[in-house]
Amino acid sequence: MGSIVQDVRYGFRRLRRSPGFAATALLTLALGIGATTAIFTLVYQVMLKSMPVDHPEQLYKVGKEIECCVDGGMQGHWRIFSYDLYRDLRDHTPGIEGMAAVEAGNITVSAWRKGEPVAQPLNVRVVSGNYFSVLGVRSFAGRLLRPEDDHEGSPAVAVISYAIWQSKFHGDPSIVGETMMFTGHPVTIVGISAPGFLGDRNQGDPTGVWLGLAQEPILQPERKLYTQPQSHWLDVLVRIRDPKTVPAVESAIRVELMRWIRANRDAASHDTEAEIAKQTTELAAANDGINDLRDQYEKSLNMLQMIAAFVLVIACANLANLMLVRGVGRRQELSVRTALGASRGRLIREMLVESVVLSILGGALGLAVAYAGVKGMLALVMRGVEVNPLSASPSLPVLGFALGVSALTGVLFGIAPAFIASRTNPAEALRSANRTTGHVSGLQRMLVILQAALSVALLSTAGLLILSLQRMEQQDFHFQTQGRLIAFIDLQATGYRYEQLDGFYRQIDQTFAGIPGLHNTSYATYGPLAFNNWGTEITITGGDPNAHHHVSYDSVSPQYFDALGTGVRMGRTFTEKDTSTSPAVAVVNQTFVKQFFNGKNPIGMHFGPDPSMKNEYEIVGVVDDVKYWDPAGKVRPMFFTPMAQTTNFDALVASQMTRDRANKNERFRHFATNVIVRYEGDPAAATAEVRRALQQINPGMVIDQLTTYDDQVGNYFTQQRLVVRLTSIFGALALILASIGLYGVTAYGVARRVPEIGLRMALGANRANVVQLILRGAAIQVVIGLIAGIPLALLAGHFLEAQLYEVKGYSVLPLVTACVALVLSALIASVVPARRASIIEPMQALRTE
Repeated sequence: MGSIVQDVRYGFRRLRRSPGFAATALLTLALGIGATTAIFTLVYQVMLKSMPVDHPEQLYKVGKEIECCVDGGMQGHWRIFSYDLYRDLRDHTPGIEGMAAVEAGNITVSAWRKGEPVAQPLNVRVVSGNYFSVLGVRSFAGRLLRPEDDHEGSPAVAVISYAIWQSKFHGDPSIVGETMMFTGHPVTIVGISAPGFLGDRNQGDPTGVWLGLAQEPILQPERKLYTQPQSHWLDVLVRIRDPKTVPAVESAIRVELMRWIRANRDAASHDTEAEIAKQTTELAAANDGINDLRDQYEKSLNMLQMIAAFVLVIACANLANLMLVRGVGRRQELSVRTALGASRGRLIREMLVESVVLSILGGALGLAVAYAGVKGMLALVMRGVEVNPLSASPSLPVLGFALGVSALTGVLFGIAPAFIASRTNPAEALRSANRTTGHVSGLQRMLVILQAALSVALLSTAGLLILSLQRMEQQDFHFQTQGRLIAFIDLQATGYRYEQLDGFYRQIDQTFAGIPGLHNTSYATYGPLAFNNWGTEITITGGDPNAHHHVSYDSVSPQYFDALGTGVRMGRTFTEKDTSTSPAVAVVNQTFVKQFFNGKNPIGMHFGPDPSMKNEYEIVGVVDDVKYWDPAGKVRPMFFTPMAQTTNFDALVASQMTRDRANKNERFRHFATNVIVRYEGDPAAATAEVRRALQQINPGMVIDQLTTYDDQVGNYFTQQRLVVRLTSIFGALALILASIGLYGVTAYGVARRVPEIGLRMALGANRANVVQLILRGAAIQVVIGLIAGIPLALLAGHFLEAQLYEVKGYSVLPLVTACVALVLSALIASVVPARRASIIEPMQALRTE
């Protein structure tokens, strides 16, 4: 142990005596380890970190997929459940420790606290009374929800998270026991959950207020999902103590699911027995909760982790080259020590300890680089988020990862140079003490070739992502973003009922009409790229009555398409004459026409929500295809109906319960969530005018967000832009490191070949011949690197192709650009040593022999 400590001290002394070598090596390692640790920090928090609850490994989600927010009908692989179905599963599934339900979406309320001048919007989730006990959550203050808090008629009580307590209520301890008004309803805050627990959903700005499921009809009087057996809106979590019983529990849940489906099947349902027999579900590990962030970022993080690993390999190759040069430079010293009795094992250990010390110091610097990098990434991705579930501070697993990578780097890339340098014949080394002839080792050349190959692959990957992002951003969205504002409002949270909507919409039209600079004010269930989508099935008149046509739909005001600047291809859009007393009309998009009418003129054709109502809507117009959900996805067939017209489902051939549910959902669709305005002039002034107008209509208006449409659309590309930037940075870093490696090997080779170069020049070689000699040696390494790197780049493109938009994984432009960049940087890196070799004086070079 004492000798190891002595070797460590000796290693530090040697590093202090070689500040240039130490600084270069530490910077290289800090960048390589820092990049890898930064990405692993996010990977751990997004994909690997368990919830801060008791025995999270015992938790499972029923259904692997994540759904938000409400679904109906058959799901195939069930992942979201009604309250009635959850209750059956909870009461009839053997072998479980407990089963809890939590709302898949959330409810926005207007929360007013006594003594405060105005209410503030608050996102809440309703959960089963056993939610906290099943998850194993402890309280920070007060108590948590209990089963008795989840009965119809029980007093409304809520639990808030520690993070919400700090951010929304400033850590006021008197909040526990206080009664607040949630959209006009009294709710008592009974407790604060333990610090760190942000709910079962791992998402940006997580909801941190929980009430019992039985409070949902009070908070959402227009929907009352709690009372609708066929409306599926709950995630179900189950605790299973013994992992060996998971298959049996999964089988029992499937049996109970099938029994419930058959027992609650609508007599007028069009679902066949064959379709029912296909219904199933499965259990998915939920130790990390219902992980929205993983679903959103997993592919990007895995790719970035691999890219960062490549950068680390390049950095390590540079370290290995530095250690080789340093080791060969010490051959005479090592030979003398060997001649004096030092064992080869002692010399290897000494050099290996120095390499590990260097790597650990580089790892410590890498942690600082990682912290700064993660902080910057989170500032971009979590912009505007009040409660950030991710942290830039390294946790114990991240610290362990950085330490492990650092130590492994030191061992793997220090042991080879140590062995090579120690394999010295003392007699030969002492005889050639003043000789400097020799060549660069094959290992050094291989390391440079590896760096070149990985650099080409990374640069090509960055080029593919840049090209993909450019095409995604420059696509024709078929609506205008410039000069448009979009306001996200919540009318239910503001306190509006369905019967009041027509009056509210008239107020919007009248108020905004008198504001200079604001034009074409419109409102809709949701607008383009507004993080929303409503889907249903329809029946086409004259088509197959048994066909299931899945479409999106939206209710909009008359000026909606003018406000967006969406082109009309056929017929007309809505007017003030399309009222509740006029015939029901619809406008469809071009994909709707192509998919259901084979491109024929659809004007005057009819369709409906069910075979028994197939003539409900008459098509009066066709508009451009607009993407409403994913800018990289395909356009869905979509129809629009006037906000002034409400479909009556009393004529639906189905049970009364089904008709009631359809009517409730139809009424809920008329609660606009977006107000869209075309403006002139300064966007900040227009934003202030829109906010002022909405609050003039109702001072308690809940405005979740108010932004320009340019910013709204730009938010969709935040993740892609971050990935492109990081990949480009990693690619540039790889190129710089590879160039430094080539420069170092070339310069070292020139220094070793000074006598040879002098002899060549003495025998008649001119300076151009010397430059050509040096450049040829560097070019051979670069060409071999290109030969190895091009297939690697094509392979990376093949695996990346699924994430690209209208770009093939084998695109020529990014690959050629990467190759040219490498060649140019290699030329620059090798010209300096070549020029230095060309100015060597022959006689001076020969005197060094």
